Amino acid sequence: MSNNNARPERAAPERTDTNAVFGQAMTGVRARCEQLATLINAHNVDGVEHTARDAANMWLTGRAACRRLIQRSAASSPYADAARRLLEENYMILLALFERATRTIDVPRMRRALRELRGTLMAAMSHPLSGENVDTPARDHAKRP
Repeated sequence: MSNNNARPERAAPERTDTNAVFGQAMTGVRARCEQLATLINAHNVDGVEHTARDAANMWLTGRAACRRLIQRSAASSPYADAARRLLEENYMILLALFERATRTIDVPRMRRALRELRGTLMAAMSHPLSGENVDTPARDHAKRP
């Protein structure tokens, strides 16, 4: 007797493409940076905190994907170098926006949140990506107190 109500077996979930994760994270960071600049100009404290946290989380996701990309390719390949540069560029943009928000909006709660996020990003940046031997401008910046 055949069971017509049987459900077909589900295929195993596809492994997420690291390149796509990295690209989406970096695109998301850039979009959040644009939003953050607008929110800073509007002195929107809650929006700044939320968007800064979102941007930092996306950057951390992108950093993890970048590390996987570098591990899979030659550490000095043009693709790995480009990914590393994009990661560092977005890092520097985020830190600059956090600094701008701190100078522009005098709200202790927001300043604390941005200081914590900055510390998290700097701690992540202080750890080398696999295969890195060279200090970069962003890493030099991360070493500063």
